[in-house]
Amino acid sequence: MAKLVPRYSRQELETLIELIFPEERRHEFTREPWNGEGFRHYRDPRVTCLEHYMPGNKPILPGALPKPRRKPAA
Repeated sequence: MAKLVPRYSRQELETLIELIFPEERRHEFTREPWNGEGFRHYRDPRVTCLEHYMPGNKPILPGALPKPRRKPAA
């Protein structure tokens, strides 16, 4: 993780965190799960959103993050 470059500047991140509700409160506003688009964050400092470290020119969209593949049955 030491080689990861943050997608947002410190000021941008602070502004987004101030404007957008954390994932722990999502249920208060909608029943829809996060669909992979836009910004999300958590109040718990131990949780890191990997999309915060994606290149800025790569969109955060469904399918932007690799999905784990299941191993075939042996």
